[in-house]
Amino acid sequence: MDIATSVIILSYNKFEDTTGPCLESLFANGDDQCFEIIVVDNNSTDGSAEMLEKLVRNHPYVKLVLNKENRGFPGGNNDGARIASGRILILLNSDTIVPAGELMKLSTLMHLNRDWAMLGPVTNQAGNEQKIFTEGEKIDHILREGAQWCERSRNDAYPSERLDFFCVAIRESIYTELGGLDERFGLGYYEDTDFSLQVKKAGHKMMFTENAFIYHQAGKSFSSEGLKRIKRLMRANRRRLSQKHSGRIKLLHMRQCNVNILRQYIEAKKSGPPGDDDLRYKFNNRMRLAREMYPNNPLKKWRYAALLRHLERNFTHA
Repeated sequence: MDIATSVIILSYNKFEDTTGPCLESLFANGDDQCFEIIVVDNNSTDGSAEMLEKLVRNHPYVKLVLNKENRGFPGGNNDGARIASGRILILLNSDTIVPAGELMKLSTLMHLNRDWAMLGPVTNQAGNEQKIFTEGEKIDHILREGAQWCERSRNDAYPSERLDFFCVAIRESIYTELGGLDERFGLGYYEDTDFSLQVKKAGHKMMFTENAFIYHQAGKSFSSEGLKRIKRLMRANRRRLSQKHSGRIKLLHMRQCNVNILRQYIEAKKSGPPGDDDLRYKFNNRMRLAREMYPNNPLKKWRYAALLRHLERNFTHA
């Protein structure tokens, strides 16, 4: 078994909606034969831990950690990382579905590019440039759209200011160097932003590849906490993030993240072969996403619309 890469998954309640389908997608792909898979249950109270034990019983390469308390997203991942054998750690949300070969793409790229500290895939739900436009409502439809996107991407990879931790490959040496995820963020939210900021400050490189797609339900792993509690947690952790970094935080809005990639497509077209249908496909896809993110302020909305028209003209004439 190749344990150069360890996959860490947190489980907390709602097994049949989250961890179960996620693991089944990995088992169907044979990923439990290719990677070390570590599942950390954060003291589930609805019988999820028992269902998890039953599921992994026939998968000897899966390590199971049953916590006696809810250690949150940072603590649970740190628990998994402590027993991981891989030089690459892939933190994978339980509310994801993994198509065949996608984790291997991340693992391979990390091993080939030794100067990359972190790498993420694209997805249907994220808060940065990793999100692509998908119109399907059913998982199978969205997965087909993701596969089509990857077929058009030709190993394209771009730098990122911060990665979304629904699925992220991290070099174990970097994870250790930075002390893992900051457990002061409690149950979660903004711990991934904090870690990305630390990686950036340390001078390491963060990338995302458009050649790997992971389906993300988004929010399922926190849905049992209740909306009011989630909002309180987000506000508290945003303050904690600001205090930790002395208030000097400039996080790009997802709208701007997407625009930045559109600009890189324009530059790629200038230096690439004429009539690049794949690049046109991706440009159009991201323009559809851009049009879903108009600001509410009338002046900002007008400026944004003008910017999109400018980008379309530039791409056409590049």
